[in-house]
Amino acid sequence: MTVMQGKIFGIGLSKTGTSSLAQALQILGFKTLDNMGASRYVAGDLSSIDMATVDAHEALTDTPIPSFYRELDARYPGSKFVLTVRDREGWLRSCMKQFSPRFAEGQSEPNKRLFEDLYGTNVFDEAKFANGYERFVAGVMEYFRGRPGDLLVLNVAAGEGWDRLCPFLGKAVPDMPFPKANVTQIRWMKIEDLVAVAEEAGRTLLQRFDGEFAPGVRGDRPSGLRLLDRAAKSVLGRDTTEAAATSAYKVLSGGLRKLNAEMPILAPSKDATPYSERKRWNHVWLVDPLDGKEAFAAGRSDFSINIALIEDGRPIYGVVHAPAKGVTYYGRSGKGVNKRQPDGASVCLAPRPSSPAAVGHAGAGNGGSLSLALCAQLESGVSATITCPPCMEWSVAAAHALIKAASLRLCEIGSGAELSYNSMALASSGGVVRP
Repeated sequence: MTVMQGKIFGIGLSKTGTSSLAQALQILGFKTLDNMGASRYVAGDLSSIDMATVDAHEALTDTPIPSFYRELDARYPGSKFVLTVRDREGWLRSCMKQFSPRFAEGQSEPNKRLFEDLYGTNVFDEAKFANGYERFVAGVMEYFRGRPGDLLVLNVAAGEGWDRLCPFLGKAVPDMPFPKANVTQIRWMKIEDLVAVAEEAGRTLLQRFDGEFAPGVRGDRPSGLRLLDRAAKSVLGRDTTEAAATSAYKVLSGGLRKLNAEMPILAPSKDATPYSERKRWNHVWLVDPLDGKEAFAAGRSDFSINIALIEDGRPIYGVVHAPAKGVTYYGRSGKGVNKRQPDGASVCLAPRPSSPAAVGHAGAGNGGSLSLALCAQLESGVSATITCPPCMEWSVAAAHALIKAASLRLCEIGSGAELSYNSMALASSGGVVRP
């Protein structure tokens, strides 16, 4: 009889941090599959799972793996099992949002039977889900009683991560935060709320802007006050551009903290938290309250406000707002890119998966907004490869999020690795966009 090689199985129920565990296992070098699904379901019958797919991976997590931990333990001796858990109230809130009647209607018949086996229902019911959760965890603990080397109980939501997972798997701790993917409060944040914050900050910039406006866009600062600003700048040396950026940042930081009071913010001219602490952050805002200061000071309209939400070093939400042009580009990973026009109408610009285009520095070399130039190239669908130059992270992160939303990648020119953020120097080496 062939002895199967031991594997790593994530056997926590959905909404307990299974996506985070899957990403962590990938970072540690394991070939990982998350949520493989089932084409059929019979309790205790491993033929419900595509075993060829299991054999082809070193680690597997989420549905339907938890329902077959006993059978998988017997088939793959020496395997390691990770039970992700979570406080019951938080888990129930996530399940209530996810497993709605509409969601249940779209489930396959095997998944419906699997959920009914776990909870007695495939539609969220607080009492039944709570009982099913407690019953499942108790069953796992009883099954692995006396086998501490085979089972790790991990509470990702409570902050547990590398310090427990790596010793269990015999791996060194990576110099990066433990991933926290699919966090409900963050992942379900409305992109329209970020657009509103950016546009409010834009109105603050326009109050101090003395220059060109797109048709239909006007600043609300009286011309007499603009003349006073000019006089103050020439006579007293007052930097109205820096004052405008400071005012816009106050609006940005206030608006973002209303959306999530705990998430840190990184921006120009702000003292950054030491990297020894920052490198443990899973989520951070990267914002530039005035990208294109030279353009703003010269009275040109090619400046912008940039907002990027970074998750585990990668941008997942992006907003680039050009207040003097009256346009806003916005999008989130996997959801495409939209452009709001001066008249308030929005048009979808992406995804463009067939385009080999790379967007880049075109139009930003004269002191204009790099992110705005990137968005303009993304919108035009230029086929020539244009590179993005080295810059500070807040100058490119928002546009990078939109590039990802358009099913493209912004990669390092040499290695081909996707650009990452919240680095020690908070500086980007530049890159090129690839399909």
